[in-house]
Amino acid sequence: MGSLPPTGPRIALGLSLAVVASGLTAMAFAGKAPAWDRLPLSHAAAPVAAVARPSTMPLGTNLDALSYWSPAFPLLDLMKSAGPWVAHRDDSYDTGEPIPLDAQGWVLRLPQPGSGLRYTSVLVNILHDNPTAPKHARYAVLYEGKGVMGAALGATVVDHSPGRLDVESADDGGLALTITATDPGDHIRNIRVVRADLLPLYRAGQSFNPVHLERVSGFPVLRFMDWMNSNTVYDKAGRALSGDVATANAPLLDWKDRPRLEDRSWGDQGHGMPVEAMVEIANRTGAEPWFNMPINASDDYVRGFATYVRDHLRPDLQMHIELSNEVWNWSFPQSHYAQARALAAFGPDAKWLEWYGMRAAQVGMIWKAVFSQSKPGRVAMVFGTQFAWKGLEAYGLDTERWRDAQGRTLHPGDYFDEYAIAGYYDGTMNTDDTYDKVRGWWRDPDGGYKRAIAALHARIAQVNAPTYFYHGEQARRHGLRLISYEAGYGEFTPVSHREDQAYTDFLARLQRRPEFYGLEMQNYRAFQAAGGWLFMNYGIIGTPSKWGNWSALESVQQASSPRYDAMRAWSAANPVRTGTERAAMK
Repeated sequence: MGSLPPTGPRIALGLSLAVVASGLTAMAFAGKAPAWDRLPLSHAAAPVAAVARPSTMPLGTNLDALSYWSPAFPLLDLMKSAGPWVAHRDDSYDTGEPIPLDAQGWVLRLPQPGSGLRYTSVLVNILHDNPTAPKHARYAVLYEGKGVMGAALGATVVDHSPGRLDVESADDGGLALTITATDPGDHIRNIRVVRADLLPLYRAGQSFNPVHLERVSGFPVLRFMDWMNSNTVYDKAGRALSGDVATANAPLLDWKDRPRLEDRSWGDQGHGMPVEAMVEIANRTGAEPWFNMPINASDDYVRGFATYVRDHLRPDLQMHIELSNEVWNWSFPQSHYAQARALAAFGPDAKWLEWYGMRAAQVGMIWKAVFSQSKPGRVAMVFGTQFAWKGLEAYGLDTERWRDAQGRTLHPGDYFDEYAIAGYYDGTMNTDDTYDKVRGWWRDPDGGYKRAIAALHARIAQVNAPTYFYHGEQARRHGLRLISYEAGYGEFTPVSHREDQAYTDFLARLQRRPEFYGLEMQNYRAFQAAGGWLFMNYGIIGTPSKWGNWSALESVQQASSPRYDAMRAWSAANPVRTGTERAAMK
């Protein structure tokens, strides 16, 4: 085993290279550690053969999170990405009072006279503050139950019949619905909101917008991290947990606790997209799915998920499996959960990534046991680590604390297939230290774009490329394939200047320039030169903002951009390998 690094800096931002120099926060853990299943496995005594360098490197993409403001419009049923229920009355948009919901998230009842509650109806934003929402578009609102529904905030009802409203969106494309009466014995539920011209597709059983499918089709891998709400820890009822103590004591999720097709929300108002929908889009596009298992998934959850995928995914498709997302990242609750588990399992000096390495290896073994009759290499288990924190990977891959039931040491690194890092080019314009310098560039005749592009080229050459080589060597040392889990243009408005709209606009205009085609290609080539097997873009369709310019396209209606065109060109020239070919390289 190689020597483990000292406790490193806490990562403050998961998507950039920024770090804050501070020690690892100790986690308080109240309660007994869960008894993880012990699997009868033996440590591989012989060293793993080095992985051969690939001749091609496929390029896939993450899919942007579901929301009512997203310009991606992946789903036909917009209720699945709608906002929260709002306690509403004519003189108050939101009274802030609690709303009783059923297990799927539908409103059970409205206040009765004398209840002491102020709200008289509930409101939900289907589309709001969405720059690409079509104006005066017609939507079919289908529902079950008895009550009275309406439209609000500029949207209007143009027709109604039992179980259906026809609604026209507002001047700005916004669409809000209200419930002003509902029968407690047969409450309004199973609301579906589908654009009228797409209703035949929905009735035919399709879940996804055909234009969105066109934008993502052709990319050989789709990562579902945001669709699975992987950066939130949930309880068994699907409620998001907050606070260190609640997160540390999060219950194990069983298969019966999973997201369901009938849930009101598949976005941040729920607890993620159901596996059925993710398998559907993989089958329709022919892309390999990349699933992120919940950090507190039990063996039962993992086995149930894997079994569904085995039985329903196209047999020609392989898959990538990851435990949560960025467990190294202390700005996410999954790292705090992992630290609590490590302390409980290994003692007071244990590190969070030691538990992550063990548990992720166990998750991978469950998947491979379920797929034991499939062709070799069909399931690829992913180990994730941080781009800039060299040596961090040793905690998870090389810990000697993991023991089997007989007390024998198990080596986590033996049970993974892929070693994943991020591949963002950033750090030249997103810090407070660079803010004045960047604004100074604007005095140049071209508005500063030439110097900004040069800074990004230099960043890829001087920071990304050598760091990729470091991780490529670590991956090969462990017999793993080097891949990225996210990558792209990582600049955002510096934290202390978030309200500087001119700066935000500069960064957004910058990524629209044709030179970004070359930046993307430079980054791809640098990763491939380090031995990269698979390169994963982060955002595919999203609105630029002060929080970042993560996505290659800004609207589902947009068919081209420098970044997107580079992705398409590279993907077409670098086909994905078969599972048998991948397995032969391990």
